[in-house]
Amino acid sequence: MKLSAALTALTCSVCSAASIGLNVNAGMGDPLAIVVKLPSSNPHSSDYAANPASSAEVAAPSPPPSSSAYAAPSSSSSEPHEEPAPSSAPAPHSSSAATPSSSSYSQAPAPSSDTGDIPDGQGNDFTVPAGAVRFPWNYNNADKVVPITPQSKNGGWAMSPDQQCMPNSWCPYACESGYYSAQWDPTALLYNGAGSMNGGLYADGNGKLTKPDPSKPFCSPGMFNAAIKNTLGQSVSACQTVYPGNEAMIIPSVASAGGSVDLNVVPHTYWLGTSSQFYVNLAGSTGDQCIWGNADKPVGNWAPFIFGGGQGADGITYISVQYNPLYTSVGFKTTDAYNVKIQCESGQCNFPTGGECKCEKGVCSVDNGCTVGLPDGAKASFVIY
Repeated sequence: MKLSAALTALTCSVCSAASIGLNVNAGMGDPLAIVVKLPSSNPHSSDYAANPASSAEVAAPSPPPSSSAYAAPSSSSSEPHEEPAPSSAPAPHSSSAATPSSSSYSQAPAPSSDTGDIPDGQGNDFTVPAGAVRFPWNYNNADKVVPITPQSKNGGWAMSPDQQCMPNSWCPYACESGYYSAQWDPTALLYNGAGSMNGGLYADGNGKLTKPDPSKPFCSPGMFNAAIKNTLGQSVSACQTVYPGNEAMIIPSVASAGGSVDLNVVPHTYWLGTSSQFYVNLAGSTGDQCIWGNADKPVGNWAPFIFGGGQGADGITYISVQYNPLYTSVGFKTTDAYNVKIQCESGQCNFPTGGECKCEKGVCSVDNGCTVGLPDGAKASFVIY
């Protein structure tokens, strides 16, 4: 994906790229092989959002690799999935100033000074297949690490349920809503190909886990300036992709009925300047629907919406919403889904021309999705209604 003049409009060709006007390469089992035009000017220009992708540019996904060894795939392509966010802020024609609301926002916590040692399993009873490496945390741990499907073969690691953390491989983990994994392979310098799956901890030939950057905690606080506000009578799950990792949308953030949940919007210092991407399921969904779906079941990569968020090098956070092209490509109707709008909660939020960013009754306020810029001090919600 290419994260440029404003972030990206999302796809899962770099699952976890996400934000506003993406350009994505097909390959590596991309759930969304969408090519969208990057915004070329400011958030008030007509193309400050992903331009529609033609039907030929939307490909059905292939499932992530299911081999037991979680090793980075080789690739002949040097084209990155996404690029760092912009180095200068787009100059909006106008902005929407908001007065603080009662939205239940969490305050961004100070980064932890305790980098922590790798625990030994903390007494968990998670699945550990023969030859696999045990997940080192239990539920509700101080490191804010969250186990993913711990009773499946992945045993808690942020990997697909049929994958295992094996010796001589990288093993990614997930963090609580609002936090991101601060550990990855420091030698991984390509968005695509070798190294792009090397997130988390490294297991050596004896299965001993090592922390690639001992100076950083396992989970660091994200920007804490974007959340989901769910006004519906049922819960809604947002499924973040694992990147660097296998790009599966398996990290859940669940907004309860009438409740809110912080999204993990990463800072510009995140791996190679990439951003976060979320596939947002239908009403009534839970974390159990954060899976790699299929064409007859609109969950995970076939969910109706894609949200994105990340901070640009200019210091502005860019967040976006769009309908998922895969959802409509197989006959699901966007009019059957709920509506979403980005609402400024505090500070100065930069909206596209027209002063709004929403996808309502099957139509987005900007073709194929829209983007909002959040300068320092601004906070916004993805309001589901």
